[in-house]
Amino acid sequence: MKLLKIFNKSKVIFYHQLESTDCGAACLAMIMSYYGNRSSLSSVKALFEFTRLGISVQDILDVSEKVGLYSVALKLTLTELEEIPLPCILYWKQSHFVVIKKIGKKNKQTFYHILDPGYGKIILEQEVFETEWKGNSEKGVAIYLEPTENFAIGKKKDKEEKGLINSNIFKFSISFIKKNKSKYIISFILIVLGLVTNWFIPFTFQKIIDIGILSKSISVVYYLLLAQFILFISNFLSDFINQLILTKSNFLLTINLKRALLNKLLKLPLNFFDTKINTEILQRLNDQNTIQNFITWKGINLILILFNILVFGGILFYFNRFIFFVYLVLSILSILWVLIFLKRRRINEYAIFLKQTENSNNIYEFIMNMPEIKINGAQNNIINKILYIQDKSNKLELRSLFLNTYQLVGMNIFSKLKEIIAIGYCAILIIEGKMTLGVLLSISYIIGQLTGPIQNIISFIRDVQDVNIANKRIELLYDTPNEDDTNKIEIKNYNIKNINVNSVSFKYPGSYNPFILENVSFNIPKNSVTAIVGASGSGKTTLLKLLLSYYPVKQGGIYLDDYSINEINAEDWRDKCGTVLQNGNIFSDTIASNISMSMEDCNIDQLRESAKIAGIQDFIEQLPMHYFTRIGNSGIELSGGQKQRILIARAVYKNPNYLFFDEATSALDSENEKIIHDNLQEFFKGRTVVIIAHRLSTVKNADQIIVLKNGQIAEVGNHNQLVKAKSEYYNLVKNQLELGA
Repeated sequence: MKLLKIFNKSKVIFYHQLESTDCGAACLAMIMSYYGNRSSLSSVKALFEFTRLGISVQDILDVSEKVGLYSVALKLTLTELEEIPLPCILYWKQSHFVVIKKIGKKNKQTFYHILDPGYGKIILEQEVFETEWKGNSEKGVAIYLEPTENFAIGKKKDKEEKGLINSNIFKFSISFIKKNKSKYIISFILIVLGLVTNWFIPFTFQKIIDIGILSKSISVVYYLLLAQFILFISNFLSDFINQLILTKSNFLLTINLKRALLNKLLKLPLNFFDTKINTEILQRLNDQNTIQNFITWKGINLILILFNILVFGGILFYFNRFIFFVYLVLSILSILWVLIFLKRRRINEYAIFLKQTENSNNIYEFIMNMPEIKINGAQNNIINKILYIQDKSNKLELRSLFLNTYQLVGMNIFSKLKEIIAIGYCAILIIEGKMTLGVLLSISYIIGQLTGPIQNIISFIRDVQDVNIANKRIELLYDTPNEDDTNKIEIKNYNIKNINVNSVSFKYPGSYNPFILENVSFNIPKNSVTAIVGASGSGKTTLLKLLLSYYPVKQGGIYLDDYSINEINAEDWRDKCGTVLQNGNIFSDTIASNISMSMEDCNIDQLRESAKIAGIQDFIEQLPMHYFTRIGNSGIELSGGQKQRILIARAVYKNPNYLFFDEATSALDSENEKIIHDNLQEFFKGRTVVIIAHRLSTVKNADQIIVLKNGQIAEVGNHNQLVKAKSEYYNLVKNQLELGA
């Protein structure tokens, strides 16, 4: 392909994936960096439409075209791979993407240099590489990319480059500390008091030995011992009170941070949760705790450590300069030794996180789906899958253990060298009469006090990279745009008269997903009942979710009177709606809380009326605690029909102007369904209702029935009109609604 611009090729910048689905985007970012475009991972990710499965080869090809890269997917043998220009992207293990940087040969062996965004930079022998890339196939999949004249060179600075100091959590924590500055000032004073008392101890040691013991003055020894005891008690009390103040303050900070994160999650669009694994979202809470502990506890500890090093270092310099410089040089070497392993450790920690997330998700599904597993005899298959991931995780943990061991061995060697050189040199000076025994003991004490802070600094360096990883992950969440921003139209007090669906087409993210809805148009008049019917997979539930603003409408439009549903405040709109979805959930709480969705201000009369309309009042009244009986995972188990009736009662309790029911009575027997249907017919009066159902009894009284087929509207009318037409609805009536031919 002829290029119109000259591109300076540089080294490939390695990008770690922050989530399990980021591998494809990270690989594309690496290729872009090779050709001179050093965009951040977050800006590259923004170009993709992610699913829980991540992205496909076709998605990478499509986005490559957007950024000005010519790309083609190839099926290659190992020999053919060696002939194409590198780097390129490989489809790895049929579920992952990596970059192959180069292929090298040494001693007649071929080595493959791989950049794995979930693991790091690795070099593989041919046998291992072939297994991981090709599997059981004769050929593996590679994506070759090269720049076109539309490819932009340069570095884009964006939110991903935001460091910890500019992060949301850091700003929130600093703001909290400022509001509670009196407590933190007291804490700081106590810290300084504790430090000062500790700094005087070496001098008391020296005086006890050199003045008290050597001069054989018992009274001096008593006074010095009393002084040392007072210093110890002062240090203990100041540390205890300080810990108490900080602990209480940090508990309050933890609650506020958790509230902020939970509120952020609530503000995110619903489609955000469709693309995330549940355990990855839970990991963000752990990430937040990691960052908060670092800022509050470890940040304060760092100040203490630095003060101790400066003061004790100064005292050591005062006692003996040679020992001070020996200690300084060996401490620097100890820190450098740890830094050597930081990069490898960081890569390993990424890999461990990804495997732990996958393992947690598998165990969660194992517990939640136990009945299905046992009924279908899938125990061995599921357990083997969990153990396989656990084995991979264990190997990574073992690698991490070795890295930590290497670090500790080096640190301990340097630490012992400091002690041996110091004590040996002091011993020589004592023999020569150039140093007293009291100074030797004081120096020993100082070295002991400095050993801890130096090790804490090394630990702090390791913590910095952990916090950096956690910060990047959580900032991705905080930087995700809210569902409702300040530009959205508020409709709390607006009475909507008409809902119009105009030429709507919709598909879920992913190039492999077809259009679920195509060119769908219809009108929902106020105070009418609209039924949507069609075969499974025809797009009924997706259409209902679009009406509830679950997903933004990108092709066509849905209008509430003259307002596009994309432009209105989604929370305001849903507040006006009562909804029962196919996969509606029951919470582990009381029946009252499940219906009212509130632990406070629960109207018992309204509860009873809602339960009566939903046909579950008699069941509830038979329970020992009635409406305050706990249900869900931590309470009594409900049948499918009982759950649906609780969900119907929840929708009715809101007393909404608009009702959306998706197979709301599918789990009920015909007798209970008729009771609820009759109750709801009265409740529907004066409300706008949209129902998805298969049963004739549910839809035949609707003012209009919309028939979907393959994502398109096949026909519209009422029951009598559509039966007379003997088309799609008529066939559904015969086959699915059990109406005889």
